[in-house]
Amino acid sequence: MQSKIDSGKFEKSFVDKVNAENSESTYDTQHRTSTFLSFGKRQDTRIAAMEQRAADLLGCWTSQLVEPLQLVRYLPGQFFGVHHDMGDLDDDGAVALPPKTPYSKRRLVTIFCYQNEVEQGGGGSTYFPACGDLRVSPTPGRAVLFANVLANGEPDPRTIHAGEAVKKGTKYGLNMWICEE
Repeated sequence: MQSKIDSGKFEKSFVDKVNAENSESTYDTQHRTSTFLSFGKRQDTRIAAMEQRAADLLGCWTSQLVEPLQLVRYLPGQFFGVHHDMGDLDDDGAVALPPKTPYSKRRLVTIFCYQNEVEQGGGGSTYFPACGDLRVSPTPGRAVLFANVLANGEPDPRTIHAGEAVKKGTKYGLNMWICEE
């Protein structure tokens, strides 16, 4: 894991658009400017342990429901605009649930683990506008966990969020998503 991070082969982040026929990944530099590393399922013992810990934390019967882990990096000026991890935002701010297809995984729960602290005044908070303007600042060892769905299976609009721009320094975070079967 560390050797992959040290290699510096971060990829440009993209945004997925899913319909009944396929999934399309696009680069939208007006909405998302970070870079990322994706790890293979159970790539090594450390990754497998993290996947299992996420599954255990949420009472999943298998770590197979955990999407491959993703380390995201934000350099100064980089951000991820307002979005929802389970669906697309409509023009009116509602969350459009994508169709369940072989091409898409609906992300039921998000765990975002902060890996480092950005410099003082460096920004990079995770912002939840529908939760009283809640901002979670990047602090090593801190994580934010939220369900993307309501009890009735509809997307929860309270979990619409954004990764605010980093002003100085670098922000690293680990995305862990629990998906439908």
